[in-house]
Amino acid sequence: MADKIPLNEEQIIEAFASVPPELLKEMGPALFGFKQQLETICGNTYITKKQLAFRSKAELSDNQLNLAWFLIKFTRAYSCALLPYKPLSITYVQTSSISRELHMCDQDLTKLLSTTDKKLKDTQEYIFEAFADEAIFSSKLEGAVTTEIVAKDMIRKNIPPKTKDEMMIMNNHEAMQYILDKKDIYLTPGFICEIQRIVTKGTLDTEEHSGVFRTTDDVYVTKPGTRDVLHYPPKAQEVSSLIQELCNFVNLDKRQDIDDDEYIHPLIIGIALHFLIGYIHPFYDGNGRTARTLFYWYVISRGYDLFRYIPISKVIKKAPAKYRDAYLATEDDDLDLTYFILYNLECIKKARKTLTEHLRREMDRSTAVSRMIKELNDVNPRQVRIISYMAEHPEELFGIAEIAERFSIAYQTARTDLMDLEARKYLWMNKRGKAFFYSIDEELVRKIDAVQRG
Repeated sequence: MADKIPLNEEQIIEAFASVPPELLKEMGPALFGFKQQLETICGNTYITKKQLAFRSKAELSDNQLNLAWFLIKFTRAYSCALLPYKPLSITYVQTSSISRELHMCDQDLTKLLSTTDKKLKDTQEYIFEAFADEAIFSSKLEGAVTTEIVAKDMIRKNIPPKTKDEMMIMNNHEAMQYILDKKDIYLTPGFICEIQRIVTKGTLDTEEHSGVFRTTDDVYVTKPGTRDVLHYPPKAQEVSSLIQELCNFVNLDKRQDIDDDEYIHPLIIGIALHFLIGYIHPFYDGNGRTARTLFYWYVISRGYDLFRYIPISKVIKKAPAKYRDAYLATEDDDLDLTYFILYNLECIKKARKTLTEHLRREMDRSTAVSRMIKELNDVNPRQVRIISYMAEHPEELFGIAEIAERFSIAYQTARTDLMDLEARKYLWMNKRGKAFFYSIDEELVRKIDAVQRG
């Protein structure tokens, strides 16, 4: 590809000044009509040149296509913002759809927090479930193979992983728990390495590669199932400086003297952090899982606590090719991050919708279960939640430690609750060796189901 010739501001002004005024006047109506045709072809979406060529192959000649792409690029360049990441010229356009999604995300998350805050705080199992999903599907994106049922059972019951794939999932779950205690820290290269160490622990062929930046250039991204190279990351000797500058960029909003015109929406910064870890590819393995975990760390640390309940990787896993294409579109189009921002906001939108529907179902269920259990007249609210949860898994056995972790209560409190419910014949106790396990009474499950259908 030919080298680009950089243009400065004076050259651009001089070029436009040389255009005869009468030509500009004649160009106006023609360009307006062409613009309308172009927007129809684009479907009012932020498309790549390849997509434009595919959509317009029956309507535009090669020359018209090149002109159309030039006009698109010119419009984007005029309205773009430059990401304050010094090593690379990364731009993005805050399109109307991006502005709308950022607003809707803020609005929806605020609304969900205000209407469900007490319920979410009282039911820590929501966090547990979402983080389990994120751990499972983030690992599945990187090739981990296991069923969702087996993986969730392993996490819920803290069963030691038996395979490398299961270890990947448990590592990811540990990393998601780890970041919750790190909300107030600055991003540092050491913290990034620690995240990667956690997600790759015990799963690498070369264990020395865990928790350290790569030192060679034999790392690249290939198309799944092929040897086709999709991305050659920067040289290993550049990794340390690129990561340090990434930390400087992410920590900018912690400065006391930051100006209003330097403000960037936190979700855009989080998405940029996600992209740059993947682009720099600082590790031999675990880059994707590290990138997604760091995204969660950043948005949660900036006050978006409800992301604890949104497993975005579960959305990504439904169409992983679109995830890959968003990365490639940004890289291929002069590091225009808009493609990756739009893709991630769409995933967040779908995850928000799933959460809203889930909470609505859970509230309906909780109301029905509470109505039925109130007739029992002898259980406390926490025991109601335990019964409700166990009713979702009527054939499973639950240990005391699992219930304690699931509901964020002390082991002794969980033991007392389970023993009390067993004494009232709502649960049945099974002893295995020295350990006690509990299952819900079948008749009680039938009553709960009847009330739900009711």
